Amino acid sequence: MINIVVVSHSAQLARGVEELARQMMRGDGCKLALAAGIDDAEQPIGTDALKVMAAIESVSDGTGILVLMDLGSALLSAETALELLAPELAAKVVLCSAPLVEGTLAAVVAANSGGGLEQVLAEAQGALQIKQVQLGEGKPAATALELPLTAGKSLSWKIQNPHGLHARPAARLAEVLAPFDAELVLENHGQCASPLSLNQLALLQIHQGDTIRLIANGPQADAALAAFKALAEQHFGETVTEQQQPSLHGMPVVESVSSGPIWQALSFWPQMNLRKVGAGDVLHEQQRLRIALQRTLSDLNKLAERTATLVGKVQAAIFGAHSILLDDPDLQQAAYTRIAQEHCSAEQAWQRELEQVAAGYRALDDEYLQAREQDVRDILRRTLSHLQQQPIPPLILRAPSILVMDELMPSDVVMLDRRMVLGICLSGGSALSHAAILAKAMGIPMVVGMHGCMSKTRSGQKARLDAARGVLQLSH
Repeated sequence: MINIVVVSHSAQLARGVEELARQMMRGDGCKLALAAGIDDAEQPIGTDALKVMAAIESVSDGTGILVLMDLGSALLSAETALELLAPELAAKVVLCSAPLVEGTLAAVVAANSGGGLEQVLAEAQGALQIKQVQLGEGKPAATALELPLTAGKSLSWKIQNPHGLHARPAARLAEVLAPFDAELVLENHGQCASPLSLNQLALLQIHQGDTIRLIANGPQADAALAAFKALAEQHFGETVTEQQQPSLHGMPVVESVSSGPIWQALSFWPQMNLRKVGAGDVLHEQQRLRIALQRTLSDLNKLAERTATLVGKVQAAIFGAHSILLDDPDLQQAAYTRIAQEHCSAEQAWQRELEQVAAGYRALDDEYLQAREQDVRDILRRTLSHLQQQPIPPLILRAPSILVMDELMPSDVVMLDRRMVLGICLSGGSALSHAAILAKAMGIPMVVGMHGCMSKTRSGQKARLDAARGVLQLSH
């Protein structure tokens, strides 16, 4: 067990930190002691090394003790206390430079979940990063988890808590999942984190309406998923009433409020000019398809490079996955065989093969994998555009506007000029699609599933997009 000591110049401040921390603690996973203020009624602000020593001794039964401090002289008092302690006890103590409030909360959650001293220290020291990332002053740590594509079982849950998975329910989740012998990953809009870390959970920015997915692999994976389901059905320890659940017009992807004119557009698909294919045209059609696939692969490589530059290598992997699918020799051979056997055009053969792949994704039970069907159609559209020699036109907004469309492909999103896009409203789509994931990474407010947004809006119309609630308010 790792115990925590809070050293502060102000007893009132320390009690406030303790009050917050106690809300994160359940059971006896760790102990929390305070050493705050000095015994002077007229000048109570200060720190006392003897108080710090006594606080450490009061939690000496822990295998490790983490000490967090507020101001510089608190560090001096803590260092003096270490010199006064018995050597065997002082050896178990680590002084931590983390911010007092954020660091204490993160440390308490990690300790209460059974983390070791090194893990608790790392959680405390990483606590400030949450606020920095949310304010745009930093980037998530390079150690962020990658989404497992094959291993493990998973369970999805749509968050109904009015304030999302904030600190208190996140701490409850970490505590419940900590005992299980399983590798655990929590996914939200394609971003992944350890559900045992309060810091990583906060960086996922899980809001009401988000669909999260717990992926578990290992001896106790089933038990972990069952515990997750039971906790989720209890709304992670919070009370959720029907009155607290707003009636959304769409599913939010990125929270923000923006106002401006609407710019409406329809998703592009090449016009199909099909012709009959004779036996003598088979080789020609196969060659047409081969060239189109090569050009599509080249496009995907360029999209990956652009994404890596604009957003990051993690998001660029989306188009790397597109390339892997496109370059599948079995898939390509199936299309070439279809051309030869059915005497159909390259367009027809490739479309039928990819539609089968997309249908396979749609038939899956997992919502995240269902959303991958859009990636297949994005590849299909690009290949057909090369076959028909109809380049995909970029979406160019002439002024900052709210983009309203029926559908937006991942390759469309990454080509947008972020400065011109105040927000995105789609009549269809999925919050788990790669288009949504890219929009979130680019910081573009987005709402999907806003039925009727195409028929009830017009270009140039003034509007206000409250993406946090999934509402588009129109002016008359």
